[in-house]
Amino acid sequence: MHIVAKFYETYNMCAVVDEFLKNTLDNALLLEGFHCDEQWASWLAPYQRYSVFHQFIEYVVRGFHSDQADEFDIDKNKRIYKSLKGIPAAISDLKPHKLPIEEAFSHHGIDHQSFFEYLADIGKAFEDADANDIYDFMNEIWISAAYEDLMKQTVDEVFHVLFQNRELMLMFNDYASGILSQGHWDRVEGLDRSLLAPSGTLARVRPPRWAQRAVFFRDRGQCVLCGKDLSGLVSLENFENFDHIVPLSGWGLNDITNLQLLCAPCNQHEKRDGGAITSGRYQSWYSMEE
Repeated sequence: MHIVAKFYETYNMCAVVDEFLKNTLDNALLLEGFHCDEQWASWLAPYQRYSVFHQFIEYVVRGFHSDQADEFDIDKNKRIYKSLKGIPAAISDLKPHKLPIEEAFSHHGIDHQSFFEYLADIGKAFEDADANDIYDFMNEIWISAAYEDLMKQTVDEVFHVLFQNRELMLMFNDYASGILSQGHWDRVEGLDRSLLAPSGTLARVRPPRWAQRAVFFRDRGQCVLCGKDLSGLVSLENFENFDHIVPLSGWGLNDITNLQLLCAPCNQHEKRDGGAITSGRYQSWYSMEE
């Protein structure tokens, strides 16, 4: 079980996800598309391997690719292409005819239809293309197998980087819980009410083994609040508790991104008020002291 990461714009995407979550009010209109029309009802399914946070990353990445296409200055690039038409090496180097999404495909080695090829199919040359052609081309891209492959690779890489950041996981789950708390449950067709507690929030579901192992290894087998060893290698008296960062009573999700490792005392005392809490405490790769 490995990810072969290429890190093409991965950290840029991570920064975009981070910005969205740190400024949810400023981005409210853009975020509405993620949860409108009762889409949030799908978040109730417990512990999906393609987590709710995966879905969020996918939504943000699609928006990022769309913005890139919208910002592509077709007239400027046509002028550059025309001026370099007699110098194939310069065109190959500057690539004025390639859209940003094509660079992503090429970097990951994903076979795809180029904008040039698309234009040829509709009987146009690049010199005659306009913004409407880019729009139509991107609509074809969205539904292609190539884009599905690109999305999987990109979402997996971004998730791999950001899942380690528990404070960001808190921000995301706090955002998601706010959406659920305002949801109109009576509008959801076929809602599985067995997923709900009597209070109307999500019912507690034991995390599956794969989720427990992922969180245990991410948190290095230590309580994230006090650092107590929970591996069983140092002390047999300490037991791990897989705690919801945003409590279920506060509309928290049964999602792997909403779990953290706590010792029993911290779980019982530090979270006794039912608030969302985590820490920025991480084990260093190595000591700076000799």
